[in-house]
Amino acid sequence: MKLSLPFQLLLVLGFVVFFGCKLDLCTIQFFYTLSLTLKECLSFLLPFIVFSFISSGILSFKKNAPTVIGILLSCILISNATIAFFAYFVSTSILKGITNGVTIHHLTTNDTLTPLWSFCLPRIITSEHAMLLAIIVGIGLSFMQNKNIEQSIHRFKQTIEWILNTLFIPILPLYITGFLLDIYHQGVFLQLFTSYGKTFALIFGLHIIVIFLIYLLASMFKPQRAMYYINTALPSYLTAFGTMSSTAAIPVTVNCATKNTGNKPLAQVAAPILANVHLLGDAISTPVLAITTLFLFHGTVPTLTTFATFVTYFCLTMLAVSGVPGGGIIVMIPILKGILGFSDAMISIITTLYLLQDAFGTAANVMGDGALMIIVNKLLHKLGIK
Repeated sequence: MKLSLPFQLLLVLGFVVFFGCKLDLCTIQFFYTLSLTLKECLSFLLPFIVFSFISSGILSFKKNAPTVIGILLSCILISNATIAFFAYFVSTSILKGITNGVTIHHLTTNDTLTPLWSFCLPRIITSEHAMLLAIIVGIGLSFMQNKNIEQSIHRFKQTIEWILNTLFIPILPLYITGFLLDIYHQGVFLQLFTSYGKTFALIFGLHIIVIFLIYLLASMFKPQRAMYYINTALPSYLTAFGTMSSTAAIPVTVNCATKNTGNKPLAQVAAPILANVHLLGDAISTPVLAITTLFLFHGTVPTLTTFATFVTYFCLTMLAVSGVPGGGIIVMIPILKGILGFSDAMISIITTLYLLQDAFGTAANVMGDGALMIIVNKLLHKLGIK
């Protein structure tokens, strides 16, 4: 009997938690190196996945393509800003409780694992450039039809789909095993809940609340339907958690979103875009960590006006994150310094804290992507666009 993908991924997670300590270093290094090799292969394919999915999907919408892209980007900006303000109001209201007894010090982790071998493939084009090119080509061909080019794009997408469904999806549990073992080896799981337990508990709690609320909205406030959507999207959560990359989870996100929406073209267009710019987890973790750090260092919190400016820059800056591990905080450093007045020491603290919770934040990002695709799909249906 074939085990379902969610069950396989849960088995991997359980194996790492309960048996990770029994594995010798060489075995852990082997699995980690294998995961890095598979990730390198996927990273090489990602621009082609992004281009083929987005361009082919846009072509399926014909002259409605600009409307679809416009609705999608509007929903992304509204979602990022709304969640960031929600995190601000919640964190400032209980700030004294979560900072009680916390001292400022640099978190340290053990040395990361050293791969047993190195494997690199050339980068022909970046995922961001592939996304931009796909949007331009897709919208252009929607108005100036060329059947030969359209057929070539569809055939290319079919080839990419075959590679993903035949070669990548079946080895997904093996793909994330090495990354989970690396996280376990560094002792990050323990540090997450000891050094800054209350702050991380707040972030994780807000992740759960916001994920449920956005799926509840997507289900038109039907709790049972919302839970069905969430259960269907869980493989994408576990994949993003293990790889700490929204873009690496795109193939799984597309599959989950297709099941939840019944609209494969939309899933193929939206998933690569959302992986880069819709960041539910970051919209929670970055404000909470920034506000907490600011309070611990200076005993103050940003005013609503200052935070509104911060959120504006946050939403624009998220366009440059590109779904890479740690990208969410790296691109925010100039904003934290310029608007909230962070010092180098404060930047060091928040960067370390952010990286410690990045697996949870990235997983929340991907779950948010799945919910937003359901919402956009419903909006398109109301407008008569399918």
